[in-house]
Formats: sequence, C-alpha cells, structure tokens
Amino acid sequence: MADTGMRRQPREWDLRAIFATYGIAIAFLIIFVILSIVADNFLTLSNLMNILLQASNIGIMAAGLTVVVIAAEIDLSVASVQSLAAVCVSMLLTRAGVPIPVAIVLTLMLGCLLGAFSGSLAGWFGIPAFILTLAVDSLARGSALIATGGTSVFGLPDAYSFIGQGRIGPVPVAGIICALTFLAVHLILTRTVLGTNIYAVGGNKEAARIAGVNVFAVKLYVMMISGFCAALAGVVMSSRIMGAQAIMGVYDLMDVIAAVVIGGASLLGGEGRIIGTVIGTLVIACMRNGLNLLGIPADWQLIAVGGIIVLAVLVDYVGRKRVA
Repeated sequence: MADTGMRRQPREWDLRAIFATYGIAIAFLIIFVILSIVADNFLTLSNLMNILLQASNIGIMAAGLTVVVIAAEIDLSVASVQSLAAVCVSMLLTRAGVPIPVAIVLTLMLGCLLGAFSGSLAGWFGIPAFILTLAVDSLARGSALIATGGTSVFGLPDAYSFIGQGRIGPVPVAGIICALTFLAVHLILTRTVLGTNIYAVGGNKEAARIAGVNVFAVKLYVMMISGFCAALAGVVMSSRIMGAQAIMGVYDLMDVIAAVVIGGASLLGGEGRIIGTVIGTLVIACMRNGLNLLGIPADWQLIAVGGIIVLAVLVDYVGRKRVA
C-alpha cells in the first residue's frame, strides 16, 4: 500500500503542474469550442483571420505592457499613447506631406519618448509608474484632442492602408506585425541580459540593486518598450481605419491589462511569459468576436467579458496555488 501511494503522488503532482502551467490554455480551448458551437460562422477561415486582425492592436500593446508588469510596474497610458500616435502619423501624412516611412519612424520615436519620460521620473525619483503614466494618459489624450480640434483626420495615402488592411495570403498584415512584436519581446525577455534584469527587478528590486543591476535603466527601458508598442498599435489602427480620432481606442486599456493578467503575468512583478499574453489576447478577441456574432449588445458584452476574465484568472490562480 505504501508503495502504491508513492507511485500515485508523482502522478497527482504532475496533473496539478500541468493544470497550473496550461490552465489558461485549457480555458481558451473551452471558450473556443463553445463559441464554435453556438456562434454561426465563428469557425470559418475568414472569421478567424478577422479575429487576428481585431486582436492586433490589443496584442501589440499587451506585449509591451507585459514587460512593464514583469518589472513590477504598470503603464496606464498605452491606450492614449496609441490614440496620440494614430493622430500624429495621420497628421504627418495628410497635413505635413511626410513620406510614409518617415512618418512611421517619427511616430514610433514619439512613443519611445513618452515612455522614457515616465521611466526616467520613476527611476530618478522613485515615483510609482502608475501615477506618472496616469498623468501621461491625460497629457497624450489632451494633446490629441488639441491637435485635431476634436475632429477626425482622414485622407491618408492609399499605400498606407497595407499596414492595417493588407493581407499576405489569407493572413492580415496587422496580425503578422503583432506576431513579430510578440516574438521580439519574447526574445528580449529570454535571450538578453535586459530580460534577466527585468525579472530580477520585478522579483526583488533591492536584491537586484545589491547584485549590481541598474534598476533605473531597467525601468527606463521597459517603459520605452511599452511606449514603442503603444505607438506601433496607433500606426496599425490608423492604417486599419485610414484615419484617426483623439477618442479612438478609449476603452482599450482594460482589454490590454486583462490580456496580460489573464496570461499569467503577476501584478506584483517577477513573473510572466509572452506566450501567456498571446493566449490572453486571443481570449479577449475571441470573446468579443463571438458575442458580436451572437448579436449580444455592447453593454452586455462588457459584463460577459468581465465574467470570463474572472473565470480565467481563477482557473489559473487555483492551479498555481495547488502546485505551491
């Protein structure tokens, strides 16, 4: 009997470990199967590609926010920086006549500068990033409103539409850009000294400092990465709708945070993987797409998505707690 117990214990531990590691993936598969059954046309190639397109903006911003969260910080300005970037690139193209590549580069630099502003103040003065990025959120949204006068910017060159509307085969270019962003951030986290330092700072900032990690530089870089990704999302969004408004993407922040948290990144820092954020992004995108196909009103969608977020987080949390 004792031997039998010893043989069962490793198997039980393995099941719990699998549940903890792949709990959110299992939850995603359950959601995907249910929507495939109850929502007409959900499981079609055109709709699946549409989900990738819809997920691109959220995914790009979530990739950058994942790095920030792992470093035990938060960036509340990503949605507003996205809107400001969309306005910036659109105005450069339509009113300043700047070539498309130059306009994109300048816009991405703007995102990096906004991230550097938050990161440098957080590093120098120890101000919590959520306060700084909340201020940048207002600054970015207000700047976009002033620049546009509250009106839409349109008349972008036709060639610019390839970024947000183009396809390579059946796959949207925006989805490819999102995938490349996830890959780049994954490589930063797993293949660079910066990635190691990000986890170290998020796990224990003081211990990392004693070990010789430049905490200021880490905070600066993670906020710049987040700002860059937010600006890139703005470029993709403006290309997708071939225009820009200061109020566009105003509700994207919660979806971005939800994608990161659902993906398993701890808001306490030191823990998180890009593959989790990818799955979290797909959960949000599939839910919104499926509910639209079912004709669920937008207000009820907020409740449904909120419930799924709570369920997914609980599944992941219970699994981790059992393993611990």
